[in-house]
Amino acid sequence: MDLYASKGAINARLLPLVDRLAAAGITADQVTLAAIPVALLGGACLLASPAAPLLLLLVPLLVVVRLVLNLLDGALARRTGRTHPRGELFNEVGDRIADVAFLAPVAVLPGANPVIVLLGVLAAVLASFVGVTVKAAGGARLYRGVLSKPGRMALLAVTCVVAFVLGPEDTRAWAAFGPILLLGTTLTLIERLAVAVRTLP
Repeated sequence: MDLYASKGAINARLLPLVDRLAAAGITADQVTLAAIPVALLGGACLLASPAAPLLLLLVPLLVVVRLVLNLLDGALARRTGRTHPRGELFNEVGDRIADVAFLAPVAVLPGANPVIVLLGVLAAVLASFVGVTVKAAGGARLYRGVLSKPGRMALLAVTCVVAFVLGPEDTRAWAAFGPILLLGTTLTLIERLAVAVRTLP
């Protein structure tokens, strides 16, 4: 499964926004780094949600903002001809920070199993590491997997809505989140490793 398959079509729809950002003098690196505070805010909302459940509904909006920023930075760099190796560093490190900032706070939410959640986050980071390493070894950057970045963010967004609907006393949503995350990210890691072994010389 590859949730990046529609990336080209989405990028085409974002071109007017990309042009406006370029006209305003905003750089791709600024867009890339903007995703980090968005993710930190999302994590803070999760941490505060047991006392303020309405914050759960803000998390899906922040997830969308993060994913849009991730699409915009590359499109803006290509549109302005300002692609550079440092930008790729910012993108990959920023993505890992954002993943941890969004997902790790779930470990302390009522009903969540902290060990399972954090193992799921670790598997997500390792899957991303494999994707980057394949490119460093001369292959194509791997994005595929059932819980690639869009999949992880979709899982978090849906769980937040379900948890809000169930109410703070019902912890089933967060109890289920960890096992689903761990299973999905582990399968993604295994799939990327299999593709890497098969395709690299």
